[in-house]
Amino acid sequence: MNDTGLLLEKLYQIPFLLFKTSFTAFQKKFVYPRAYLTMGVLALIIGIYAYFVINGPDSQRPVYCMIILVCVMLIGFQWYNPRKIRRNLLLAVREIEQDQYKIRIFPEYLEIGTILPAEDAGENSDTDDLFDDTPEENFSGTRIYYNKNLHITEYQDFFMLYQTKTMFYVLPKAVFSEEELEILRVHFSQKLDKTFQQSK
Repeated sequence: MNDTGLLLEKLYQIPFLLFKTSFTAFQKKFVYPRAYLTMGVLALIIGIYAYFVINGPDSQRPVYCMIILVCVMLIGFQWYNPRKIRRNLLLAVREIEQDQYKIRIFPEYLEIGTILPAEDAGENSDTDDLFDDTPEENFSGTRIYYNKNLHITEYQDFFMLYQTKTMFYVLPKAVFSEEELEILRVHFSQKLDKTFQQSK
């Protein structure tokens, strides 16, 4: 792969607590606002039909009560589902907490992905020791170009990168020096303009 123009390259891991914090931030940004809006609409419907239950004809009260019950169930679902998703995802993250990742920053794009174990590392260990030939890492990365669909938000301990509202990447700031962090801020600001933000 051509590395011409490579600005920064880092190996890193994502601690469990950092992933939990970042995923919670992701939900607050994209999931909770929509859920709260839906719950607000459902609460309004409940209020309307509660009025009809009190002041409407007796023959329609069972129907109105059923509508209210359905709305209450939907509100419960909207409240519970994001928390269930977060809990299940965090359980899965526990199993891959020790995985290693790499990010490569280029002028026009970045690559981010997982470091896979070198193939046949166990079988060739004696040969590697003899010739001092360490197997090269297997980098499985995704290339992401700087465009209007890419958003990067800087938080206190990490950068959050996302192109859609359903998938995001976490980049711990702890792996960078202060000088490298400043390089990233300047680079992201130049390439992304308003889609690079620093969370308050």
